[in-house]
Amino acid sequence: MSNAAQEERATVGDFSLFLEDQNVTLHLRGAANCDHLTISLYSLAEGLAHDWWTLFGGRDREVSLIKHRSGYAVPDIRMSFDGNIFEFSAHQLTYVNPDVRFWLGPTELTNRINAENQLKSFICEVLERLDSLNVLRTSAALRWERVQNSISNPEEAAFCEAAGALGLDPYQISDKDAAAISNASEMFGGEALSEFLSGVGYADQDRLLDWIRSAEHRAPYKARVGELRSIASDLAQRVPAREFEQSWALGYRRAQGMRSALNLGVGDRFESFKTLAEMLGAQKTFELAAQIDGLRALRSDHADAIYIHLRNHGGASEARASHLFTFARAVGDAACFLDEGRAPINELRSAYRQAAGRAFAAEFLAPISEIDSMLDDGRDTVSIADEFTVSTTVIDRQIENRSRIEKAVSK
Repeated sequence: MSNAAQEERATVGDFSLFLEDQNVTLHLRGAANCDHLTISLYSLAEGLAHDWWTLFGGRDREVSLIKHRSGYAVPDIRMSFDGNIFEFSAHQLTYVNPDVRFWLGPTELTNRINAENQLKSFICEVLERLDSLNVLRTSAALRWERVQNSISNPEEAAFCEAAGALGLDPYQISDKDAAAISNASEMFGGEALSEFLSGVGYADQDRLLDWIRSAEHRAPYKARVGELRSIASDLAQRVPAREFEQSWALGYRRAQGMRSALNLGVGDRFESFKTLAEMLGAQKTFELAAQIDGLRALRSDHADAIYIHLRNHGGASEARASHLFTFARAVGDAACFLDEGRAPINELRSAYRQAAGRAFAAEFLAPISEIDSMLDDGRDTVSIADEFTVSTTVIDRQIENRSRIEKAVSK
């Protein structure tokens, strides 16, 4: 029986998809191995066109092909963008009636340009097939035309990506949400804007922006980190970024580079965020900003210096370690990214700047070489964490990521 929808009838074909030269459309159907799918491709192309701005504007957000499968069995291919590196990954998935099983597959990393070209090529091939069969003005074609028009206008593209960061459709957005994007754009730009909007979550964005304004109106001596800019600039020359470098690798390398630049041995510790702040040129009057939900800290670049506005994490016993680690994350943002302006330090996990700053803070505060030495001496993670004034989670992650750290710094 043919499909009733002409768009789907026109785009039925044999479909194979490869990641890292491995066929991830290879599947088991009943007892038979199959190396391709015979499906309609229209809904996949339409879905990718509709998700375009979420794909490239959102952080900590995955889009899967199964979202747009239109009844066909398709592999669970997930796509995400951290602001620098685009990731395609294949995940195991089993369907029932018919019995179809896709296996866990590889992950392929690429840059934004290559990812855009690959997705564009697929969408355009499907639309060209429709055109050749005189199936015109489809939903996918109209959507793709709007996306292409937006891409050609940098200001409009920036707005669309900001909407994608909020998980919204830029072409069906309320006045309230459009105003929220406009207000945030007055504070942040580029990748920092995407990370701020993606990280707002359930917090009140207006309160966050008011907190930023209030924090920046404090006396300079409460937030100015006088020597950080010169240290970071020198560090960028000594430890240059590498093309297509993953966030954690950049963070680990710059952390070790900064410890060296500050003449810190692996055994040197920081008692509190103030100890580190003063080492980087802050005055003894450097202090916490007010409490707020939705941000951990704000890095703010001014003509005279970099300022770090560190949110008060409260008076619980864990706050001491939290303040130090968050401050080190903000230092890491400055060490890894020299652009001027503002940058949020928030709860996002996979966003490029957040991940780089988190890796920097972990290795800068608790070097893996010293952790290993302490483990060899019979210390456990609780006492090690206490000595470094970090949480046990930081120590656990350092141990877990030992091979990553070694890989990053060995090149």
